[in-house]
Amino acid sequence: MAKKTRMQARKKPQKKSKTARNKTAAKKKTKRKARPKTVKNKITGAYRTVIDTFKDTDRLRNKMEPPGTSETE
Repeated sequence: MAKKTRMQARKKPQKKSKTARNKTAAKKKTKRKARPKTVKNKITGAYRTVIDTFKDTDRLRNKMEPPGTSETE
C-alpha cells in the first residue's frame, strides 16, 4: 500500500504553453542571400564539374585496375 501512495503523490511535469516555448526557443539565423550567378560563374562551375568527373573516373579506373597492368596479358 505504501508503494501505491508514493506513486500517486508524484506530480507529472507540466508542459509549457506554445507561447512560452516560442519565447524560450533559440532564434534561427537568417540565411545569406546567394550572389546572382554571372555568365563567368556558370562557365567556371561547368568546367569544374567536367574536370572533377574526369578525375573521379580516373580514380575509379585505377582502383579497379592499378596502373601498369594490361588487359591483354
